[in-house]
Amino acid sequence: MSIQIGRTALLIPMTEAEYPAWRDNGIKAYADDKAKSGYSPENALKLAEESYEISLPEGLNTPDNYIFTILNVSEQPVGALWFAVKEHYGKKTAFIYDIEINLAERGKGLGKATMLSLEAEVKKLAINKIGLHIFAFNKTAHALYASLGYQATDITMEKSI
Repeated sequence: MSIQIGRTALLIPMTEAEYPAWRDNGIKAYADDKAKSGYSPENALKLAEESYEISLPEGLNTPDNYIFTILNVSEQPVGALWFAVKEHYGKKTAFIYDIEINLAERGKGLGKATMLSLEAEVKKLAINKIGLHIFAFNKTAHALYASLGYQATDITMEKSI
């Protein structure tokens, strides 16, 4: 399955050859984000590694998980998208675990186009809800998702004393 994103990019299933580097980069990025949110670097890395091990025990073959490489119009990889189908109380939701556009490609509409194409694909799976988590410091992502109609469902707050 591949998904055309407007005229600017294409989502294709990630290959086994691409997976290890994507996984390693994802763990590092998630650990960095957790560290920015207050975890020690060591604990952030441990949490990130455990999260990937639990969420993707069979790698690309983990059931109900979809990992795509985002290609630009020149068919060069410019990012990745990972979502999983979750079921809670009899209702299925697509939960985005990761969407990453390379820094040099940001600001060109690829993130928004990816999200809109994801909506179409999720509907094909007979799912009518998409969830995601963003870190409070990531104002750019928050603005993108809000512009697409995403709403906060809960907010976790803490204070260091």
